Amino acid sequence: MKPVFIENSKIPVVLSKVAPIDIWAINLVFFVFCRGELSETTKRHETIHFWQWLELGVIGFAILYPLFWLLNLLKGKSGAEAYYEIPFEKEAYENHDIPDYLDKRKLWAWTSYV
Repeated sequence: MKPVFIENSKIPVVLSKVAPIDIWAINLVFFVFCRGELSETTKRHETIHFWQWLELGVIGFAILYPLFWLLNLLKGKSGAEAYYEIPFEKEAYENHDIPDYLDKRKLWAWTSYV
């Protein structure tokens, strides 16, 4: 199972205006919006997030993602640093270059990055 990929979208452009980073692609539950064409690496990165959404349910992920970011801010990280320290992002960035990662990924893999 994979999310629906939507390329050449304005959604990442608009969300970048309020985000701590410049967003190239973003996963919103079942959809991935990208401001250009998606590489295989970015598809893999966003599909990792798709599985995280499914594991936690929409509400669980929607609560934990910003909560981890806020906790990182309270630890003195900048907005961008706090983003890269989110366990969901750590899993995705560490594994998006591994072609077969999604085939062998264990459920709840993101928890090892907490």
